Amino acid sequence: MEIKINEDNFIIQNEMERLQKEKKAALELRERKHDDWDGNYELYRNKVKINRLTQRQAVNIPLMKETIKTLLSKIDDAPSVEWKELYGNEQKELYYQEIWNDFVKTRNIELIDILDKKNILLYDLSFKKLNIDEKGIDLSVLDIYDIAIDPLTLPWDIESARFIVHLNIFRSVKEILADKRYTEKGKEALKIWAVSEPGITQSNKNKEEWEKKMERLKAMGVDSTDFSLFAGGDRIVNLTEHYTNIWNAKKKKFERRVFVYAEDTIELLNERLIDLIGVDFWPFEFWSEDPETNDIYPDSVADLIRTPNKVLNVWYSQLIENRTLKNFQMHWFLPSQGYTPQTYIPGPGVMLPAPPGDDINKVIRPVEVSGLDDTLEAIAVITRIVERGTGATAIDKGQSEKGTQTLGEVEILVGKAGERATAMTKFYRLSWYKIAKKWNALMQVNAPKIIKLSKTGRSGKTYMKNVFASDWKSDYEPIVASTSEQEQNSIKTIKKFQFLLAMFPNNSALKQIAQKRSLELIDITPDELIEVIDAEKQLAQNLQSRATPAVPPASNISPQADAPQIYE
Repeated sequence: MEIKINEDNFIIQNEMERLQKEKKAALELRERKHDDWDGNYELYRNKVKINRLTQRQAVNIPLMKETIKTLLSKIDDAPSVEWKELYGNEQKELYYQEIWNDFVKTRNIELIDILDKKNILLYDLSFKKLNIDEKGIDLSVLDIYDIAIDPLTLPWDIESARFIVHLNIFRSVKEILADKRYTEKGKEALKIWAVSEPGITQSNKNKEEWEKKMERLKAMGVDSTDFSLFAGGDRIVNLTEHYTNIWNAKKKKFERRVFVYAEDTIELLNERLIDLIGVDFWPFEFWSEDPETNDIYPDSVADLIRTPNKVLNVWYSQLIENRTLKNFQMHWFLPSQGYTPQTYIPGPGVMLPAPPGDDINKVIRPVEVSGLDDTLEAIAVITRIVERGTGATAIDKGQSEKGTQTLGEVEILVGKAGERATAMTKFYRLSWYKIAKKWNALMQVNAPKIIKLSKTGRSGKTYMKNVFASDWKSDYEPIVASTSEQEQNSIKTIKKFQFLLAMFPNNSALKQIAQKRSLELIDITPDELIEVIDAEKQLAQNLQSRATPAVPPASNISPQADAPQIYE
């Protein structure tokens, strides 16, 4: 094998071959999950595969979709990120918070957060990627099929990955040739390849892969305008961004580099990661709802639903088919009696000819078709099993439970399901903390010199502000809190105060504290808070003055004067 050292003192042992081996190892680990992912995705899209034996009808009970959407509705709020300036400069902290708020608004972070959680519910693994474009820092959620990772990666630390491969980046030849980041040597090789027979054939395959990718994106809620990419007839190339560690013989350490290659053959870029984005960490983060120690591809909530959903579909298909067969009113007939049956149009008062013979049942007999009357009950049982396993109960789905239930029992069911959903937020809150840390590091070295901010006041007037780098650059720490956790903690706080007030009903100080803390949990301004508290104090004073009995005015006559006189 040829070994050479380039100008940066990097040892290269057939470089492209090594990259392909890394890519193959990552894909082989991932491919064992493809059947499960495809099954989850198809059921979520209400797509079923029919066969001649068990499911002959293309029907689907939407158990997968209703469970996923129910769970998503309880955790679909993006976490709030508050920035703390570590040296106590409140003005810089205020500017930086507004920069983050503008990033959340302009980059559609709320939508990205929903797609992120939907990936978790369907696949229990989701990758977010930070990018740098002409507008600043961008954030995107990757399709689970578009990324492969080092099999030895620690499930809780993506920085432990030796390599990360971003696949299926579709670009037209014109876009690639116009990109100044790519080498001229690579562009020339791409021109020759694009007009060759393998290039034309591969372009057709890329079109098919692109269409599959767009179908998945549409199912995940993305309304993309890039579906007309092939309309111009341009050649489409499948690019791969390969992030990997390379040994630097001069510095005696591994350095992180980024390779971009087309169709696994043509190298377009080979640069150090720190030279490209200014930092030396992977611009990715991943998380899962049920992490495993020995596997970076754990089982998802949808995996619990997939098999029961398929069973329900089979039973439901059979129920429909049996009801249809029963509606056909098919009959057996005995040809030996010389009877040839005919088809008659049914109608009121229609007389149908009977075969000759004393007993008509000896010549014609209905085909017995079972109604499968217990199927619906069995479907309900399996549905309840899935609800218990996922925490998406009938009440959460907007349905009432069978049987009589007290208000307390309903509150317990809702509370338990809410706690299970809140447990999930702990994992994505940690993921968002890591993303915020990496976003901050990228901002420190890649942010534009001037950032234009706008803010709308309570009066509706919009104020514009140009913020310079010196106005906000400093050291910051993100404080991340999920809405679900905040709401759960708020509810628990209110219940604790209610318990204390029941123990000390006449304690005015505790009552005032409970009222103030409860008001602070809602969106209320400080002035409004003072107004409510003052009104409550005035009401208490009025009630106290009414309850106190009136004291008669003091008399000027002494008690001795009013006393009865005793005479001797």
